[in-house]
Amino acid sequence: MTIGAFAGDDAKALRPLLSNDVYSDFSGAIDERRAAGHTLETTLVGINEADIVEAELQGRTAFITVKFVSEQINVVRDKKGEVVDGNPTAVTKITDVWTFARNTRSRDPNWTLVATRSPS
Repeated sequence: MTIGAFAGDDAKALRPLLSNDVYSDFSGAIDERRAAGHTLETTLVGINEADIVEAELQGRTAFITVKFVSEQINVVRDKKGEVVDGNPTAVTKITDVWTFARNTRSRDPNWTLVATRSPS
């Protein structure tokens, strides 16, 4: 959902999925893309790995960090539809590390994305 909403410039759909800091980063990137007249096309070909690399409890908040290895096609196009970045026929292996949080006493079963990074 997060990848699709980001690629589709859907900040409204991103809002409940992200912490304030991560939302600010993602919505800022969307605004920059729009201002440049660019669109992002992302095709998630598949998730090859999803490994928990860390988990902890801080008070009532549980944190879980997951390393995702996926195959994606990412293309940025200009207003005319011309490719300005990426390749519409090339599948790229992407590795991301995402940290999610959830208040363990909340009735809401959803986790919030609170941090993203590339693997070190």
